[in-house]
This record gives sequence, C-alpha cells and structure tokens, in this order.
Amino acid sequence: MKQKITLLLILTTVLISCKDTSNQETKPENSTEQKVKNTASEVTDLSKNFTAVYFLKSQKIPASNKLREYIKQKMDSVETVDFTGDKIPDYICRTEIDSLGIGDEYWISSEYKTIKKTKYYTDGFYYHWFINLDSDPEPEIFDVTGDEDGADYTIQDQNLATGKDKTLLYFNPVIIENQKKYWGYPWDTKNIMARKNGTKIELFCSLNHKIIRDGNEENDPKYQKQMPVLFFTGHHTQDSGFMDIKDEKWLSLSEITKQTKR
Repeated sequence: MKQKITLLLILTTVLISCKDTSNQETKPENSTEQKVKNTASEVTDLSKNFTAVYFLKSQKIPASNKLREYIKQKMDSVETVDFTGDKIPDYICRTEIDSLGIGDEYWISSEYKTIKKTKYYTDGFYYHWFINLDSDPEPEIFDVTGDEDGADYTIQDQNLATGKDKTLLYFNPVIIENQKKYWGYPWDTKNIMARKNGTKIELFCSLNHKIIRDGNEENDPKYQKQMPVLFFTGHHTQDSGFMDIKDEKWLSLSEITKQTKR
C-alpha cells in the first residue's frame, strides 16, 4: 500500500513539473523571440500588400529604313519605349539640328502614327522617364528641362488623341542615399520611390519643407501654392547642403495635386 502511494506521489510530481514546463514554453508573448517572429510576419504582410513601381526608360536604337522612309528627314537619334501603354514599343525620333541648334522630335506609335511633333534644343538638357500613375493606359511623363542656371521638374499627362501634354505638377526632386538627402539632379537619379498599394500608385513625398530655389526655373507655378518634394533613389555627385524636409509620407498623385493646388 505504501509503495502504491509513493508511486502515485512521484507520478503526480512529474506531471505537475511537465505542465509547468509546457506553460513556460507556450507563453512567450514578451520574449525577444516572439517579437522577432511578429516583426518578420509584419514585413511579410507588407511585401504582399505593396509592390515597388519603377520608371520605364527609353532605349536608344538604330534608325530603321521604315522610320527613315516615314519621317523623310535626316535623323539624329531614335529611342524606343512604350509611351502609349499598349505594351508594344513606340518610337521617339530626333532629326538633325539646323544652324540655330533646333531640331524636330517625332513621337511615333508602334503602328507608325505620329502622336505628336515638338521642337528640341541643344542649348540645354532634356530628360524624360515614364510611369503610369493613374487609371488611363498611357503612362505619365517625368520631364526635366533646363540648363546650368536651373531646371523645371514636372509630371506631364499625355493626351494621345490631341498630341498635347498637360503639366500636372511641378516638384522638387530629392535623392535619399545612405539615409541622407541630396538634390536630385537628373544625371544622378536612378529611380522614383513609388509603390502600388492595392490598385493605387503612391509616391514617397513631403509637403512640409523649406527648399528655396534661386535659378531661372519656375518658382511660382500658376496652379500650385507649393512645390512638393518627391523622393528618388540614385547616387549624388555633389553635396546639396542641409535640407529641412519633414513629414515624409506616401500619397497618390491625385492626393498630392489636390493638397498643393491653389
């Protein structure tokens, strides 16, 4: 009888000890391990919800005989990029300049239809990249036009029917590199900081800054009360000094234009 009681006490003690150990192992809410797991889970969820969006940049190609026959002018360069949004490469062709340093620029669809014709000048610089920021198929244009005294950085909306572009936004470009901020010269810029949030494209931006520009660029856009900061990736080639920029956030283009318009 005594042996049975002793054996029962031993078994009870072992069971209680195992239960306590089990409770300790399944109760890690405040442990470092659980915090790491929670963080990893949150990052995974974010990667599912947000997708990075990048510039679509044109590529230089040789001028084909078909393009030469279509334009019937001596060509200086040809770039290919899908600027119509049909996933088929289109063409941007530049003719040779005249004695004043002016040439023609033809935007030609993949179906060999002239969408627009503009002038280009060799006394400054001109950069353009493409990214679709709204619900229509054709991408918007990030346009940089200027010279050594200053440049205008704008987002242009294309109208493929009329061949006319509309300026949606003037902005200040800022590169974030190694957690520091630098002025986003176009030759230093690699990509826009943009993401897809559900069906909406958002830009990393700031509407609270004290950047003052003193060049010959547009400083007082007609339809804007301020020029927001848009952030980019890239590698700076010269320091820009201290930039007082606050309240960085993700906003869609329509939200940015709504908050900055006069």
